[in-house]
Amino acid sequence: MKIHPHLRPGFNKAPRSKSWDMSRLPVLVLLALACLIPGSILEAHIGSQNVIFETEVGPYPTRVTIKAPEVVPGLAEIFVRIHAGKVEQVTALPVRYDSGRQGAPPPDIAVPVPGSENLYRAELWFMKSGAHSVIISITGEEGHGEVMVPFDALATRTLPMSRPLTVILVIMGTLLIALAASIAGAAVRHAAIPPGTEPSTRRLWGARFVTAIQLFLVIGLAYYGKTWWDEEERDYQNNRLYEPMASTATLDAQLTNELTLEITDERFRRGSPLLPDHGKLMHLFLIETNTQAFAHLHPKRTAWDVFKTSLPPLPAGQYRVLADITHETGFSHTLTNLITLQSKLPRQMNPNDYQDPDDSWLTQGASQGERPIKRMNSDQPIREGEEIELEFTVRNATNDRLNLEPYMGMKSHLIIYKRDGTVFSHLHPSGSVSMASLQAFEARMTEGRPQEIAYRQMEPYCELPSLEESTQRWWNVTSPQSEADLSFPYVFPQAGDYRVWVQVKVDGKVLTQVFDIKVTTND
Repeated sequence: MKIHPHLRPGFNKAPRSKSWDMSRLPVLVLLALACLIPGSILEAHIGSQNVIFETEVGPYPTRVTIKAPEVVPGLAEIFVRIHAGKVEQVTALPVRYDSGRQGAPPPDIAVPVPGSENLYRAELWFMKSGAHSVIISITGEEGHGEVMVPFDALATRTLPMSRPLTVILVIMGTLLIALAASIAGAAVRHAAIPPGTEPSTRRLWGARFVTAIQLFLVIGLAYYGKTWWDEEERDYQNNRLYEPMASTATLDAQLTNELTLEITDERFRRGSPLLPDHGKLMHLFLIETNTQAFAHLHPKRTAWDVFKTSLPPLPAGQYRVLADITHETGFSHTLTNLITLQSKLPRQMNPNDYQDPDDSWLTQGASQGERPIKRMNSDQPIREGEEIELEFTVRNATNDRLNLEPYMGMKSHLIIYKRDGTVFSHLHPSGSVSMASLQAFEARMTEGRPQEIAYRQMEPYCELPSLEESTQRWWNVTSPQSEADLSFPYVFPQAGDYRVWVQVKVDGKVLTQVFDIKVTTND
């Protein structure tokens, strides 16, 4: 009989014996223990939930990378790379959105990473799912600085138990059960007779009877433990394991270029309101499944859970719909759908005018005119899991630098998409951190305590800085080690073929260019 170490409680059940044949008890024990071992499930997120943030911590130009745990409770790895300055101490403090500093544990001291100059590492436990931030504090010769880095702690999977550990636990469990039964039998057999005296036949049979009863009780306790684990597993998968919010994307039957996105998930209806990120409540991306067409749109909200947008002239085909939203708690996530355009959309917009002035798009094969954006380090090999810089220049035909204008508060937007659809990221030169999440955390921490969340209100309770103020803060954020016009820090989570779209604004016009990137395995 085979023992399956990755049985999923509640789904794959071990067969029960129809009789209490003592010779089969070891097998039953092994099966009962095997049923207690959790299996794995499919990851719910698109790609990776890790966060990378290029910023200044007081006088220190710094890059913070948070490798989020895949299970909660779980450990997150915090890496702090300080580009310049002599540092004496780096600390990391986890803060949940509804607790503030008062409910946070003491900060952990980050330790230097051997072999890497000015790179520090810390591990932080996160006990609950939801929006969190990590406060990074740096002290050195040039003074002290702090920065808050928001990220979402989400349980995205259950971890399978390794086969060697499974075998060890099964053997140890079997021995413990056998020892528990033998102790009870030995107590009846020898405890009440003088040393050196042989037990009577009656006492021997009594010891065997007690041993059988003890085995029955221990196996019963193991079965009770399995039942308890089944309940915990169901609760984890149904209530604590992250699932993307349900939504629908539909095209108007008459106005074929009017897209309606409705968030149908009950969690959204009873949840906190949305925050504008770069001045928009939603950033919606349309990516044709063969990546031949791309659009970056900003739907208008027509109801609490309904958004509408007028589509640009896109070619026929199937499109992946990816919509980024951020809640007032600081929690941000991506809604996903599929739509099919039966024919090329007309160029005129709908009379409802759901077009946003910051909407932009690019179709492959269309006349794109001058291509001012060039990738500088296109010959640099890129491996999965390694921190890299994607560098670009923006020049005219005579190689003169073009003056970039703020595009929704940022110098540039970069969209990364793996061709098989398993990875999607929306970046800026400051990294992958959500600006709206950061502003929400900072607003609630201003008075030293978290502010209340305005549930079921259309307007956010947290007063965020204006788009102009945000632009001033983030305009000059870039890696000091890069000489490019645009530099994006990133860690590709998977090997494979990627397509990236770089967007800038020049002379009042949004320019979008596409690049292909090959990411290799880290072997």
